[in-house]
Amino acid sequence: MTQVLHIRYRFDLPDGSEKHVDLKFAAADFRLTNTTPAEPPFWTELKFSQCANCPLDATVHARCPAALHMVPAVESLKALVSFDTVAVTVTQAERTVHTETTAQQAMSSVLGLIMATSGCPWTDRLRPMARFHLPFASEAETVYRTVGMFLLARELGAAGRMPGYAELRDLYENLHVVNRDMARRLGAATRTDPARNAMALLDSYTTLLPAALESSLEELKPLFDAWRVENSSI
Repeated sequence: MTQVLHIRYRFDLPDGSEKHVDLKFAAADFRLTNTTPAEPPFWTELKFSQCANCPLDATVHARCPAALHMVPAVESLKALVSFDTVAVTVTQAERTVHTETTAQQAMSSVLGLIMATSGCPWTDRLRPMARFHLPFASEAETVYRTVGMFLLARELGAAGRMPGYAELRDLYENLHVVNRDMARRLGAATRTDPARNAMALLDSYTTLLPAALESSLEELKPLFDAWRVENSSI
């Protein structure tokens, strides 16, 4: 029997009600295994606002895999207003994280996790980071985790075809296109704005990370003093 890993997002809404988004993942590769809608809405069709850089063929993939998996979350949370303050509890096997934040920030965390594990060819490269999901990570934490993922991918032979961080920058340029076009797709999915604004927040990281890469790594250098050969006493 295939082992399944679970992550639950619980939203405590301003009106006192609760909403849940329950996500299931295959333990071996952390791909999302949730059942998709039997009759998915029109905005999940691959050709509907298809991402400009999407490599998928509509004759093979009738639906956008990321949009298809987003349907339950978008439908469940469509009544939210972007700047509503919600209490969010994220339960994983390793830990439980609780915070109060805006609806759009909370939804951004959910949609980002879904996109990374749904089978989109571009966001699939973020699946290793999704496996060690850190809800509501700061800018510094995101840079550290992203660079760590990239260097490990290169060590394992899965990356490194370009010098330095060129391949990582190239990935984030493509993720910017995906987030931009997904926001347009979600604009047709709901009349309220949290989903679209959530994608805008995700997209901010695709432009922030390449710009902050050098400066952020420079700020992290003091943490690695003990690893420098001249400072090592071992």
